[in-house]
Amino acid sequence: MKKQIFFLAMAAVLAISFSSCKKDSNSPPTVTTTTVSSITVSSATSGGDITSAGSSTVTARGVCWGTAANPTITDSKTTDGAGTGTFTSAITGLTPATLYHLRAYATSSEGTSYGQDVTFTTASLIKSISFYALWAGGTEKWDFTYDAASKVTKFDDYWEGSLDKTVTYDYTVAGKLTLTKNASSTYGTYDINSSGLITKDDWGGGEYASYDYDANGYCTTYREYWSGSDHKKLEIQMTDGNVTQITKYTDDGVASQIKVFTYTIGDNTDGIFQANATDSDWKPIGNFYGKPSTKLVDYFEYWDPRETPIVKNRSSFTYTFDSKNRVSKAVKTLSSDGSTEEWSYTYAE
Repeated sequence: MKKQIFFLAMAAVLAISFSSCKKDSNSPPTVTTTTVSSITVSSATSGGDITSAGSSTVTARGVCWGTAANPTITDSKTTDGAGTGTFTSAITGLTPATLYHLRAYATSSEGTSYGQDVTFTTASLIKSISFYALWAGGTEKWDFTYDAASKVTKFDDYWEGSLDKTVTYDYTVAGKLTLTKNASSTYGTYDINSSGLITKDDWGGGEYASYDYDANGYCTTYREYWSGSDHKKLEIQMTDGNVTQITKYTDDGVASQIKVFTYTIGDNTDGIFQANATDSDWKPIGNFYGKPSTKLVDYFEYWDPRETPIVKNRSSFTYTFDSKNRVSKAVKTLSSDGSTEEWSYTYAE
């Protein structure tokens, strides 16, 4: 009887031990979420890093997102391959001016694991822009109107308070944009890409300008041609909307003048860039300075350091922000003649 009890006890211990070992070996994947970047009105980029597959192979990975905290794979998601390591996810179909929660996920036979919850807010669609200028010769005002796809539909041009012309934008012909003035005469015709961005501005007689863009819609290169593609006269290179180099060419296509711009984060609460300019044989614009302020820069100052005394000019910038910290008004004042330019922005929530 004692032997029977002993064997039964040993069997129970072995069963418990086996069960415990089996349970410990069934581990899920371990994943972290990558910071969200390249945020636009409808898209963003993120991803994750699967540092351990756990006890089984990772069969699916990606990110999931929603407007509530801790989204799961039952919400919107991407599928970005399988296995361990880092991956990048393209997030699309987002709503403008919206706060989202996002997590990376990794799925195996042991279940689905999630990375930390990160938040981001999509950019706002501009609904309208008003531009008002007080110049020495008079006042001018432009009112731009946008559609739900962020395309300009028209602008009204006022001179001295009276409507001078209305220019409408027609996108009905695929790959073309036609501007019409006062509903009668053609104001301009352009080639556009699938996103509605201008790729070519044809001035006639073989003269035209071309535009290249990155995935976020920023213009990366602007070129002007004298008479066909073999007679380039100007090229402007840009990164994230900032001009990095301007090159002028002679009629035979040889670069004759080059101006290079470098940027550093300015000493202001919104991290506005400061720019320094150097060049080959142009008179240099010595420096652009973004001075500190509680919001954006107070002013930009520029000069030619080779002149004696140094010739200076100053443009003062004043910005107004809305409750979402978006620019609602920007005013520029030029110190040399007191002229002002004002931009007012409204957004589609």
